[in-house]
Amino acid sequence: MEKKVEVTILKQPYVFVGEDEERIKRDARYVNEKITNAVDRHGIINTMNAIIMAMMEITDEYLEMKKQAEKFEGKTLRLIKKFEDIEEIEVPCGVRDKW
Repeated sequence: MEKKVEVTILKQPYVFVGEDEERIKRDARYVNEKITNAVDRHGIINTMNAIIMAMMEITDEYLEMKKQAEKFEGKTLRLIKKFEDIEEIEVPCGVRDKW
């Protein structure tokens, strides 16, 4: 069941609607942290600039994780293919039991 969840980002209240209240709160905390860090780290006073900087950092994190996930998926698929090829090899029962 969807519910209204109030969060605070940059000292401003926002209301989101969703089923997973904890997830909404977690995401809002992360966004707030990223924007606040951008403000502190770069001395940004314009809210829009802080948001854009935070979005660039979040996007970079996301794209790096996506690249790593695709790399991992590719390696996993290659391992599965190798395993399938090994399974097709005829091996006497006695030898297979020693593996």
